[in-house]
Amino acid sequence: MKKKNCFVDQRGVALVVALIMLLVLTFVGFAAVSLTNYESKIAGNERVYNNAFYASDGGIDNFRGRASTGEFVYTQTSMGSYQVAIGDCVTNVTYTRRPGPDLGGNPTVDFYVRSEGVSPGFPTSGRVVIESVVNVLMALPQGYN
Repeated sequence: MKKKNCFVDQRGVALVVALIMLLVLTFVGFAAVSLTNYESKIAGNERVYNNAFYASDGGIDNFRGRASTGEFVYTQTSMGSYQVAIGDCVTNVTYTRRPGPDLGGNPTVDFYVRSEGVSPGFPTSGRVVIESVVNVLMALPQGYN
């Protein structure tokens, strides 16, 4: 009796090779979908951080504008806080007032300002804090009595 060698007859090899290639392409597809999902989460987190950062920076600019008009310079309290809405974010601004240096006979006031930008719907991850020192001249603006 003659033995038949199964490796000599190549019937069905194309089917096996096609199934292996299909399996490899399936894994590549799953990897691509997973990578796309991961990248979209990174982009979303960056957007939340940027919103909070710009809101916090806007809080510092808001304080500078209000202090330059004398709003916080001539009050009796040495510290305070307020909230301001910037875009769709909320910014918490706190400040402490201290006497500043005398610049050529013109007294100044130093404000230590802390601005916390908060993205909506993100209690912890969407918060950015910026601290700044704002120096304001204590000269009375024209018409301020």
